[in-house]
Amino acid sequence: MKKILPFVVFAFVVVFAGALEFMPSPVVENPPPAALSEVEGFTSVSLEPSPAEVSTLPSDTVILKRRYQGSGVEAYLVTAVIGGRGKSSIHRPELCLPAQGYLMSEPHNLEAGGIPWRVLRLSRGPEEASSSFAYTFFNQAGLHTSSHIRRIFTDVWDRSILGRIDRWVMVTVVSLSGGEAAFEGFLSRLAPSLLQTH
Repeated sequence: MKKILPFVVFAFVVVFAGALEFMPSPVVENPPPAALSEVEGFTSVSLEPSPAEVSTLPSDTVILKRRYQGSGVEAYLVTAVIGGRGKSSIHRPELCLPAQGYLMSEPHNLEAGGIPWRVLRLSRGPEEASSSFAYTFFNQAGLHTSSHIRRIFTDVWDRSILGRIDRWVMVTVVSLSGGEAAFEGFLSRLAPSLLQTH
């Protein structure tokens, strides 16, 4: 049986690859509508993406940024990256942030306002104060996830089986000031506007 198994796997791969050759080219989906709306209890201002963000991401990527200020010390920077047609539109924070000099700690999953978030603590060094950072994804079909693995497998399934190329929005939230409990509260308040954008 052990000698036959490699041939069975090889035959499956050949048949599957051959079937893909005869399938029609996948259709590129329209991106989900996305907006960074006002959040109750906060004032906000729209910001322009940085030159580095514009030059790093593909030209068909749309970047929305907004700074939210609470009545006290709370302040948050929210960015929504609406992915283009290429896979390089959406980055993985666990790879990008260390490349920018950040140290990450205390990774965990959190559901706030009906949306799954991946939450990290960020700092520039062990002696510096850390800040809260969270991200989530959603696509044109309304799927929300904070898992890169689920997002990738959804892409593969939809492209190979359903014949469509998904378009994703990545939302990141950085705490500029305020504690962890306040951060979770802000994510809950932000969530309704994200759920209404598709």
